[in-house]
Amino acid sequence: MQLDREVLLVGIDGCPGGWLAAAGLFLPEKGAFSGEKLIRESKLKKIFSLPAALFAVDMPLGLPERFLPGGRPCDRLARKLLGKRRGAIFTPPPREAFAYEDYEALRRRGIRLNRQSFLILPKVRELDACLKGPLKEKVFETHPELVFRVLCGELPSKHKEEGLRRRLSCLLEAGLFRDLAAHFKNSPSRLKKDLLDAYACLLAAKRIFRGEAEVIPERPARDACGLPMAIWF
Repeated sequence: MQLDREVLLVGIDGCPGGWLAAAGLFLPEKGAFSGEKLIRESKLKKIFSLPAALFAVDMPLGLPERFLPGGRPCDRLARKLLGKRRGAIFTPPPREAFAYEDYEALRRRGIRLNRQSFLILPKVRELDACLKGPLKEKVFETHPELVFRVLCGELPSKHKEEGLRRRLSCLLEAGLFRDLAAHFKNSPSRLKKDLLDAYACLLAAKRIFRGEAEVIPERPARDACGLPMAIWF
């Protein structure tokens, strides 16, 4: 990757009705963003049409073909790292689940996803459909809770006011973002959690771009479509 010029990096999180992206112009010589734009779209492909050098998305990429209790190795490792916050890591749906729209029908076929994991199935399916051609090499799976763990250690739940406040403080103290405080202030309450997660994904994109990110596992396997079953943060 080019490390000597301004580049567009994008962090993406799912939100009600679609997707929320934090897109920022990163200045390698300053090690910070010159500004960030929030983009909310109903379709992920619209976000992927941005001329970004790298996208970091909070959604499973590499998927098993069949259901794996507890998920992939990266999911199990992430839960160990998060400790009390391990419930934030859902077991991702396998590709065999893509054929089902009905939860009970899926369960009758022996695919033992819980309802939380089933609810993200449409977004996982949408993401998977986008990952064709050169785009596959520019999209990385991340998880905001792992990013926040690197920044600030263990935090309260993001569903509590203190958890939101601490996450905002962590991101601001990183000194990378110009527009975060204003975006947070002006966002509706229902989107504030997603906004902070999208920014955490943008921070992960910066860390991946600069070769600073951690990845679990260190040598990830690839799925049947060639996508790595790994989480970067």
